[in-house]
Amino acid sequence: GGHGGVEATIEDMSDLETAEDIAEKLRQEPYHPFRNDCLSKSLRFRSECRKRGIKAHMVWCTLGLAKVKPRFPGEVTIPCFTHFWGEVGEQRFETSRPLGSQGAFGIVPSEIKPIVKVRVR
Repeated sequence: GGHGGVEATIEDMSDLETAEDIAEKLRQEPYHPFRNDCLSKSLRFRSECRKRGIKAHMVWCTLGLAKVKPRFPGEVTIPCFTHFWGEVGEQRFETSRPLGSQGAFGIVPSEIKPIVKVRVR
């Protein structure tokens, strides 16, 4: 979308709102490694969006940076070697967990900063 005109903007906005609804439903499902995790939820996000005519992709972050909060005061940035999310246009949609909640090692998935990422068609 986004090929000029107000219509495209309104259409893109409703697509983003629909995509957000899909992502939020997936976030609320319990997280289970290898069964219902960032990979499987991102694949389902892409599929559900496409069923509704929304051009969505899955993104595989092969290298990212994540902040962890160790037992001592402060925080440490560590490499994160695999994370997946959905994308519509340039908009990132986290699907693995409720936004802001922590995963393994206290990492908040939505705060992972991608260094190397692959958009999977």
